[in-house]
Amino acid sequence: MTATSASEATKSSTASKAMGYVRLGKVRIYHHAYGWILALLLLRLDGHVGRDTAPALALLLLMVLATQWSGGAADDLGGFRDGSDARNYAGRPPGTVAKKPLLTGVLTEAEAVRFGVVMWVIAVAAGLIAVFTLDGKAPLAAVLVMLVGQIASVQYSTGLKLSYLPGGLEVTIFYVIGCIGLVPYWLVAGHVTAEALFTAALVAVWFLLIVSYGNASDKEGDAEVSRHTMAVLLPLGAFKVFLSLLFVAGVTLLTLLFTTTRFDPLLALTVVPVVVLHAVQLYFGAGKEEWRKARFIGLSSVDLGCLGLALAFVLA
Repeated sequence: MTATSASEATKSSTASKAMGYVRLGKVRIYHHAYGWILALLLLRLDGHVGRDTAPALALLLLMVLATQWSGGAADDLGGFRDGSDARNYAGRPPGTVAKKPLLTGVLTEAEAVRFGVVMWVIAVAAGLIAVFTLDGKAPLAAVLVMLVGQIASVQYSTGLKLSYLPGGLEVTIFYVIGCIGLVPYWLVAGHVTAEALFTAALVAVWFLLIVSYGNASDKEGDAEVSRHTMAVLLPLGAFKVFLSLLFVAGVTLLTLLFTTTRFDPLLALTVVPVVVLHAVQLYFGAGKEEWRKARFIGLSSVDLGCLGLALAFVLA
C-alpha cells in the first residue's frame, strides 16, 4: 500500500467513525429541538428573552441536544446487547441497517459507551451551568425535574431498562420529551404557565405517537426480549384503541391551548394541518396496519405541528 492510499484509507475510516457517532446519537432526529424552540417563543412572548437570559438559553439548547445524543447511544447499546435490534432489523435494506452502527460494526461497544457517557456529562453540566447563570432565579423543582429527565433518558434501554417495564416506555418518552419543552421555560421564567404545559404535553404526545407506531412494527423482536411496550402487552384491538386515544389526547390539548389561554381561537387554524395528518396516520396505522408508514408520517406530523405552533406563537 502506498503512502497516498494509506492516507486515503485512514481518512475514509475516520469519516466512517464520525458518521457512526452521528448515527449512534440519532442526530438525524432533529425534531427533539422543537420543544426548546417553542419554549423560546413562549419566553419571548412573555418578555423573558434578552441579554440576561441568552447564555442560559444557549446552554439549555446544548443540554437538549447532548441529552438526545446520550440517550440515543444508550438505546442502541440496550438493543444491541439484548439482540432486539438484530431481530428487528433483520432483512431490512442496507441503508436502514446502516443507522445502527453497532450492528454494522462501524463502532465497538466500548466506543458507544464512551460516547454516551461523555454526551451525558456534557448534558448535565450544560443544564447546571445554565441554572447558575440565572442567579438563583431558577426554581429548585425545575432543576430536579430536569435532572430526573436526564437520568431517565439514559435508563431507557440500559441500567434500569425503563422501557422494558409495563408502561415504562410510554411514560419515559412522555416525561423526557415533555421536559424538553417545559424545563427551559420553567427555569428561565421561574414559573409554569398553562401555555407552556399544554405545549410541552403536545410535543410529548406527538413523539409518543411516532414511537408507538414504531413499536407495532417491532412487536415480535421486543416480545422476544421481554420489552413490554403497549404493542406487546395489548391485544391488537386494544392497542388500536390506545393509538386512537393518543390521537384524541393531541386534539384535546390543542383545543385547550387555543380556548383556555390567551391565544385567539383563530390562531388554531395554524394547527389544523397536523390534525389532518394525524388522522391520516391513524388510518394507515390502526386502520390498514401499515405500521412503518404510519411511523414515518409521524415524523412529518411533528414537523408540521411544531411549525404551526411556532407560527401561532409568533402571530400572537
